[in-house]
Amino acid sequence: MERELIKHFHHLLPAAEICGSVVVQLLLNDVANPFALALVDVPSGGKTITLNLFNVEELIYTTDNFTPASFVSHASNVSKANLAKVDLLPRIRFKTLIVRDLAPIFGAKNDDLLKSLGILTRVLDGEGLQTDGGVHGQRGYKGDYPFMMLAATTPISPRIFKIMGTLGGRLFFLRLHSPDKSEDELAAQNVNGDCKQKERICQAITSDFIRGLWAANPNGIEWNKASDPEDCMKVIARCAKLLAHLRGVPNGDPYTDSPAQAVIEKPDRINTLLYNLARGHAILCGRRQITKADLIPVVIVALDSAPDCRGELFRALVQAGGKLKTSEVEARLGISKPTAINLMEDFATLGAAKLTQAATNCGRPELEITLAEAFAWFGGEEFKKLSVP
Repeated sequence: MERELIKHFHHLLPAAEICGSVVVQLLLNDVANPFALALVDVPSGGKTITLNLFNVEELIYTTDNFTPASFVSHASNVSKANLAKVDLLPRIRFKTLIVRDLAPIFGAKNDDLLKSLGILTRVLDGEGLQTDGGVHGQRGYKGDYPFMMLAATTPISPRIFKIMGTLGGRLFFLRLHSPDKSEDELAAQNVNGDCKQKERICQAITSDFIRGLWAANPNGIEWNKASDPEDCMKVIARCAKLLAHLRGVPNGDPYTDSPAQAVIEKPDRINTLLYNLARGHAILCGRRQITKADLIPVVIVALDSAPDCRGELFRALVQAGGKLKTSEVEARLGISKPTAINLMEDFATLGAAKLTQAATNCGRPELEITLAEAFAWFGGEEFKKLSVP
């Protein structure tokens, strides 16, 4: 599988590896929490190609037109006796739901978006969904309804993260950063074979690989959690705490002198989900115990699941050894001074960093941001050895 992907779509290999780590979590008998991952990039960035690799009919449910309300339908033009036939939730149970475009949901007005994300948040608890409607009354499903979800979307606006932050974010993101092609590469693309044919070859190989894993584990996988290295577990816990803070929602009151505070979710659920991602990656690699190699997808997804500007600032802080001045934040992120100051203040409010006045010999004074002690590990050598891009 890896050889063909490198040959035809080498830049998509990391994303395919992480998506596969999501799909195979269904083999773990102790997994109850759905893992939802959305690939993020501009149009034609390779999101759909990556998702198509996992189109294994008996294990996947794909849809191009998706609304969270379809999990449990209350359609007035369908009799109550027939509604169960159109409900999405029972059809994706123990499968991976692939949604090729979340942009219509994310592009909705705030009220509709809040409602949709509220339903999706509940479904991603893996405990079913029960809703009430004026026509059919209460309908739904209660119990264990685990599934995995892979999706694609164009770059996400800050308001999406703000609304998700108030609900307790369940979605994880992976930014593809697809490279721009030169004129020569674009010209060669039309000469060197059919792209769809290459995609079909990779899809067939990936499907055979996934089916092989299911055939080799007909009763699922019983995972010995006690055998996983403690140092790896601590890295996952650090990533969970970091993401919880980076996805927090600053909550200040402009009409009072009260200091700005933040709504920050507890990291427990994130910790469990990132651990499951690491175990999924280990299964892909033929192991039944996580190693440091399985931490790379965890770190990438944790940082990519933060709002864009916060993830970029955190990466810049790590690269700079844990400390940056306002002018350095401007230069590294390509943003204006007011935006840089606001971002640095948010980091301080979220508890991800400390904000102080920088010492200067001349010129106007600057602010300086320093990684909070709780996250100082990310600025050290151990983190760099993970070789995370």
